[in-house]
Amino acid sequence: MRTRLFVRFFVTLAVLAVFGPAEASGQNGRIEGVVVVGDAPVDDADVVIPGLGQRVRVDGAGRFAFEGIPPGSYVVEAESVRWGRGIVTVDVREEATTQVRIEVEAVFHLDEVVVSAAAGARRRSEAYQPASVMTDRDLVAAGEASLGETLSREPGVTSTYFGPGASRPVIRGMGGDRVRILEGGIGVGDASGTSPDHAVSVEARSADRIEVIRGPATLLYGSSAVGGIVNVLDGKIARERPTRPFTGYVEGLAGTVSDEKTGSASFSATTGNFVLTGSGLWRDASDYAIPGFAEIDPEPGEELEEGVLENSALESRRATTGVTYVGDRGYFGVAYTNQRSDYGVPGHHHGEEDPGIPGMEGEEAVSIDLDQNRFDFEGQLRFGAGTIRNLKGRFGYADYTHVELEGEEIGTSFFNTYFEGRLESEHSLNERMQGAVGAQLISRDFEAIGDEAFVPPSQTLSFGAFAYEDYAFTDVLGVQGGLRFEGQTAESTDAEVNRAFSEMSASLGANWAASEVVSFAFSGSRSVKMPNSEELFSNGPHAATESFEIGDPNLGVETALGIDITGHLHFDRFRGGGSFFTTGFNDYIYADATGGEQDGLTEFAYVQGDARFTGFEFEAELDIVEGDPLMNAPHVSIDALADFVTAKLTDTDESLPRIPAFRLGGGVNFRQGGFVVRSGARYTASQESLGAFETPTESFTMVDASLTYRIFSGGVFHDITLVGNNLTNAEARMHTSYLKDIAPLPGREIRLIYRLNFGN
Repeated sequence: MRTRLFVRFFVTLAVLAVFGPAEASGQNGRIEGVVVVGDAPVDDADVVIPGLGQRVRVDGAGRFAFEGIPPGSYVVEAESVRWGRGIVTVDVREEATTQVRIEVEAVFHLDEVVVSAAAGARRRSEAYQPASVMTDRDLVAAGEASLGETLSREPGVTSTYFGPGASRPVIRGMGGDRVRILEGGIGVGDASGTSPDHAVSVEARSADRIEVIRGPATLLYGSSAVGGIVNVLDGKIARERPTRPFTGYVEGLAGTVSDEKTGSASFSATTGNFVLTGSGLWRDASDYAIPGFAEIDPEPGEELEEGVLENSALESRRATTGVTYVGDRGYFGVAYTNQRSDYGVPGHHHGEEDPGIPGMEGEEAVSIDLDQNRFDFEGQLRFGAGTIRNLKGRFGYADYTHVELEGEEIGTSFFNTYFEGRLESEHSLNERMQGAVGAQLISRDFEAIGDEAFVPPSQTLSFGAFAYEDYAFTDVLGVQGGLRFEGQTAESTDAEVNRAFSEMSASLGANWAASEVVSFAFSGSRSVKMPNSEELFSNGPHAATESFEIGDPNLGVETALGIDITGHLHFDRFRGGGSFFTTGFNDYIYADATGGEQDGLTEFAYVQGDARFTGFEFEAELDIVEGDPLMNAPHVSIDALADFVTAKLTDTDESLPRIPAFRLGGGVNFRQGGFVVRSGARYTASQESLGAFETPTESFTMVDASLTYRIFSGGVFHDITLVGNNLTNAEARMHTSYLKDIAPLPGREIRLIYRLNFGN
């Protein structure tokens, strides 16, 4: 019934977006302004209001205008591929014209636009929760084969590293079902939360931007976001009409550490009110090189191959296509995505070992063949001025299959059918109070067949309703409060066990601009996590984690009380930000060793206890040599990053397993003309705060560098990037990885990336 209601809503929304009357503008305002670099006008910039989905192109004198803007506060962003970006916050009044001047700069300073933290968009310094943003230009140099490794340089974010094919983000020491991975605001619908050897079915190199919200995001995104969210945003559904009829890129990448070859392309074509989009990616990589042996403590006399991690090869393919109607009152779009990946799982073997053959030659190496088909529908209807500002709907359906291959034979197969529908409506009660209400429906049908089917077939259905309000006490002090009700049913179809849960989450935050250069954000939250089907119903061998997992169908709801304090500094030559957080969990769900064994594997049973996570993140940048806006003179800056988290069971003072170690990093950045040079080092301390059955992890330092040169030629421009990772060929093992003792991170790598951009 709920599914049919969501489908009917989307059909209605599409009809209204196409045929509905244009919005009235009598109570609306107007924004007009100019985009400059230094004192010179910029003639190639796009100006966009992300919260409204409006985009315009500047004229030859850098001027632009937006008509019919409802009263309120908006972030306005200008971007020029030649000169850089600029952001301003604009207050629009009824029937008034607001004049703005946007100064773009090539060296952008840690205050990106965030769209995932709340309705609309806001700057990082104005958000109520700490956030990180990777733009498309960042992803050209930093984009890895897995989402976890792509984000592992962001403050507070590490990865589960299960080889290059499977690596999920860990935020503030929390991973798995406590971190929601989203694609365009909707869950990805894969099985990566079930096991660390299961890949995330998104592709970082195809993204326009990736946003990370650190800390509880359960208010907007549900029970599985108690640790945070990662939202991968791409352009397969256009949210505003492009200013150019045909744009896109073609890219090629070659890497040395695994003989990687990657090709990708993307385009957007506009005809009338319709926007057609498409993209594709192909990747082929062999087993990657490592410094020394894979095993940290090999058996005496064991013959191992040095310098390569066996069974770490990767092949992946991705294709998307979409069409969007963009009208005066909103848009409606549909898109289809197919993701295929075939990757080895290092150290994961099945079969009996032949005692007469050294090593693991008598065992079958395991690879995973992943295939997902995904359909997305998204639309928005804007009402203009008035109390109710818009109505937005998103719907995603994913059919996911992955097969574990033991050599050429099929071992275990995983099937996941996923549906998520989401409706939101923003409102403005007066000039100082605005907010949103919404509803969310998620359905998951999961089944595993084979020897490692440690989870029986299960069905999960959850429904949530949320509301929050922003209130501006003054021009420099705002508060936000919100509530979310969520219900969930989880059923094991084999065992005929059905559990139902319902709970409430709440948050209260404040953002204070203490001065023009200093701002603070405070947030407190009560977040809930409902047990998933793996925690409730598991009962079988899980070779990927070398455990025999036993669920508990009597588990209750996990509750977290958290406090987050964030500060931002933005002086002329220094920018910085930091967060301190502490979260206490009642009835924290975790896998505890029972002391027994089954099938030669250590038994782990899901239990509950109280726990606490405490830590901090910090990042900063200082200009040593200030260049000029036209980039004729060199600009040199240094940056720094640090993060730390500790997590313990409060009843026993025992450390939780796989918690990231303290990290400290820094680098030097140079820019002049078309050249951008970055170099830096990241130190990861040893980890000796250990959970049950864990071993310590040694410290390591990674040295990286990159050089990019941008060349303009007529209507196209070329980006040539040379990247060096782990230049000292250090042996590095992630404490957050189940494979840390048998699978180090890749050794020294040199990458060459060429991207041809057209139509901009």
